Amino acid sequence: MELRIENLSKTYPNGVQALKNVSLEISTGMFGLLGPNGAGKSTLMRTLATLQEADSGTAMLGDIDILKDKEGLRRVLGYLPQEFGVYARISAVEMLDHLAVLKGIPANQRKEVVAALLQRVNLWDHRKKAVSSYSGGMRQRFGIAQALLGDPKLIIVDEPTAGLDPGERNRFYNLLSEIGENVIVILSTHIVEDVRELCSNMAIIHNGAVLYAGAPDASMHALEGKVWQKSIQKSEMELQLEQFGNRLISSKLVGGKPLIHVFSETNPGENFKPANAGLEEVFFAKINGVA
Repeated sequence: MELRIENLSKTYPNGVQALKNVSLEISTGMFGLLGPNGAGKSTLMRTLATLQEADSGTAMLGDIDILKDKEGLRRVLGYLPQEFGVYARISAVEMLDHLAVLKGIPANQRKEVVAALLQRVNLWDHRKKAVSSYSGGMRQRFGIAQALLGDPKLIIVDEPTAGLDPGERNRFYNLLSEIGENVIVILSTHIVEDVRELCSNMAIIHNGAVLYAGAPDASMHALEGKVWQKSIQKSEMELQLEQFGNRLISSKLVGGKPLIHVFSETNPGENFKPANAGLEEVFFAKINGVA
């Protein structure tokens, strides 16, 4: 099954154009939607999840018209928003059973389905605890369990690893990778590492527009020989910004000194050395409009 988005646009009443003719083709597997806060990622996710209307354009999941057949889409959708509420005193098994009722899973199947999902996300031993008492990683794994109810064909996950410690984050990565083998999983995030670790294809979105769509490796390969680095003193930072402007695509503190990365077709100056272009450099080069 394929998700085809064509010329999707959305402008809010305050005049903010959140989506500008967004077009994407997304196949089975993990797809990363990468962009800074306010880029339009959540607007696109909420539109695909039938939680808000688009002004124009189309979105088709197979033969389901997402914008016109909301009920049809919801039957095959799993959705994990950035934050989701739970009832304070209800256990995980009770909460998931309640959500299974809302999803339309027959009564004679619910117990088996709920048990299988809690085991799959490694929460079976904690099934009688209130979800409100779970750690951040446990709560996200519960979120994936509820998103898997009803055997979805499209799963949308919005900023899933924010606030997770490294161990929880790795467990969540592994779970998402397993799920992405059989369905379309859209991972919306501003964390470059999430996309690099998980996704075979991605899009970079900024100010409501798609700046890049394709494989992460291909985007990095396209910048080979065009990223240069130099270690500078902190006092030089303002001068470098003045000199290179938006071509200065990133800087990191290394040994207490800024290591700057500059986009340039040729060596931009004294003491610059060629640098490997990672996905972070791709991201900032696209956002800054220099590549």
